[in-house]
This record gives sequence, structure tokens and C-alpha cells, in this order.
Amino acid sequence: MLISREKRRSNIVEYLLYMYQIEDIIRSFQFDITQIDANVVQRFDQPAAIKLEIKLWYADLIDKMQQQQLQRSGHLKELKNIIVQLQDLHDQLLTTYQDKKYIELYEAARPSLKELTVKSVGQDLINQVDVGIHGVYGYLVMRLKKKEIGEQTQVAITHITTFLAHLASQFHKLEAGELKLPETQKN
Repeated sequence: MLISREKRRSNIVEYLLYMYQIEDIIRSFQFDITQIDANVVQRFDQPAAIKLEIKLWYADLIDKMQQQQLQRSGHLKELKNIIVQLQDLHDQLLTTYQDKKYIELYEAARPSLKELTVKSVGQDLINQVDVGIHGVYGYLVMRLKKKEIGEQTQVAITHITTFLAHLASQFHKLEAGELKLPETQKN
């Protein structure tokens, strides 16, 4: 909860990746708040009141995931809504705003995104931003499991993370009122 709050404020893509990890942690403990409390919450070096707040946060996430039938896979609706917002901004940066740096970063990542899209057939991915974030999450999971990662995958992930980092930066500028998208496309 403390980490998610900070990540939500500072980097929306890192926030999504963190929340995907939290969903997987909840699943790994079979939605058992007692196990999560003992193995996750109590390990935080925080006062009892903060630990209780974290435990209640996990309990709330458990409820939401069960209500949304996410016991085996999938992501919370609130996270999917952020993905849609990011895709909308992505589309605007490419067309209406025509952010040259963003277009360059996206074009570098696009072949890798296309390849990931093909490999992701059957998954419930809703757009290119979603594909990119899931690709990065899969990469992070592979690293955690100490699996060998090829050079081509490393290069692809570098392109995708660079593109997503710029998107996240623009998203936070937009939220802060520092980025004003034009109402008509530049010609």
C-alpha cells in the first residue's frame, strides 16, 4: 500500500507492474489474508497501525479480485482503466500532439510489440500499451526466476521500457496539468 501509493504518484507504469505483482502474491497465498499478513505484512518495518492499514489494503484487494473473478488470472478493473487511459494518451501523442520523441521511441519499440502481440494470442490484452506492460512484467518474472534471457529479448525490452517510460512521464505531466494536448492535429 505504501509502495503502491508512491509508485502511483511517481510512475504509472511502475505502479501497474507493482500491482500485477501484488495480484500474483495474493493468488500465491490463495487469497488467505492470514497467510498474507504473516508472510508479507508483518515483514514491513512499520508501526502496528501502519501494518494494520496494509493488511486492510490487502483484504480490500482480495475482496475486489474475488468479486471480479480474478482468482486464476486477469487484472483489477481499476488497473485496466489505467491501461485504457495510457492507450488514449499513446494515441494522442502519436496523432493529435505528434510528440516527435515519443513517435521515435514508439517506432523503435513497435516491432517488439508486434512480436509480443503474436506471442500473446489467447491472453486478454486490450491494446498495445497493455502488450508492452505485460511483456515487461513477463521479463521481470523471468529475471526473478533467474531464467536465461537472450540478447534479442534484452534489446526488445529496452526499446519497450524506454517507450513506456516516456509515456509514463507524459501521463504524469498530463495529470499535473503540465501537458496540454492540442485539440486539433498538427499538419
